[in-house]
Amino acid sequence: MITEKEQKVLDLIDENQDEIIEYLSKIISFKTVTPESGKGAGENKDNYRALAAIFSATLADMDFEVDSWEIDASQMGNFENSGVQHDRDMSGMPVVVGQMKSGGTGKSLILNGHYDVVPAGLAENWTYDPFKGTLKDGKLYGRGSCDMKGGVAAMIKAVKFIRQAGIKLNGDITVQVAPDEEATCMGTFSCCEKGYKADAAIIPEPTNMSVLIAMRGNSGGKITINGRAGHAEMTQPHWKEGGAVNAITKSIKILQAIEDLSEEWRTRPDKQHKYLDPDAIQTTVIHGGEWSITYPEKVELSFNANYIPATKNLEQEITDRIMKVAQTDDWLSENPPEIEFGGMYGAEISEDEPIAQLGIEVLKELGYDTGFSGMGSLTDAIHLINYAKVPTISIGPSDKPAHMADEFITVQELIDQTKAIALAIMRWTA
Repeated sequence: MITEKEQKVLDLIDENQDEIIEYLSKIISFKTVTPESGKGAGENKDNYRALAAIFSATLADMDFEVDSWEIDASQMGNFENSGVQHDRDMSGMPVVVGQMKSGGTGKSLILNGHYDVVPAGLAENWTYDPFKGTLKDGKLYGRGSCDMKGGVAAMIKAVKFIRQAGIKLNGDITVQVAPDEEATCMGTFSCCEKGYKADAAIIPEPTNMSVLIAMRGNSGGKITINGRAGHAEMTQPHWKEGGAVNAITKSIKILQAIEDLSEEWRTRPDKQHKYLDPDAIQTTVIHGGEWSITYPEKVELSFNANYIPATKNLEQEITDRIMKVAQTDDWLSENPPEIEFGGMYGAEISEDEPIAQLGIEVLKELGYDTGFSGMGSLTDAIHLINYAKVPTISIGPSDKPAHMADEFITVQELIDQTKAIALAIMRWTA
């Protein structure tokens, strides 16, 4: 049941909807696009730094102790399966962390959100300017409105209206605003490396107003199949006699092996999860051959694999399957494929975790018939759960507009997300 004090905060949120919308519109206007692999923030560094300065000022105005830094990826640790890219240029993309010490004995809480956004794509596909928050018919349009500058605005304003209502919290609050979630999650990994911890965390990612408690891990990589070059218009002797070998033809067996493995995982009991799709692997890119009258001497297959958190031997299983198939071919058995891996772990917490139960409780208080959910892709929760050992949930709006042209968040979900976070803060830190 919502208490009188809690209702005072909820009323303030309702009364100040325009302020929340205006703040979100403002932060959407900064072009904090996630850099491509091998590139830094480039011309967007000024946008990143200016927006980080706004977050720092907002938190300082609420009496948070603020720390902000730019990441030197070459100096980061290499926690197993964390996906840290030591050669990534993270300059010009500050992390902002604010801490509010309560002096009380209540449980502590991290509010974590990322402020980088995926590219807007083709301008002609947008009805509204992607970097100008536009309010129309109860929806706020703009890149990041849904994923997840809307969530960042909600968590910051939730704290503000709790303070404005004169409510003293008994537990410490840490607000983390991080870059690069859409690529590497290294912003939040850096927070974890610096030792920021709490009894629980909330990330306001889009979750269709459910409580997200599980995410699949990801392992991508490349398989190189070597052949032997030769003139394609000349009859070739057997390869053991020096003849050419068609790497494209040899790759067919590997492609089929990947397809068969994914199909096997789809129904295998150990690959099933209550909230997540089974493990899967797909070939996503093929490069092979150089000239139309030359036997291709090399094929590179890029693949993408996703797996439930319980899977511990994914890379070994992929390797074993490919090498087993290679042994059925005389050329491949003597010239086995070369396999490279890279990726990030999945994560999950129990439904019985107090923060998970609290998430369900506050959403139901706001009228949502909700439950627990999982996500096929990663969020910054993976590092909070795996590295920092902080039980973490996500609560947020519909995920359908995420990464799309005309991305939006409904005003109703923005306000309800703010209320849900506010209720969770007050009850967790009581």
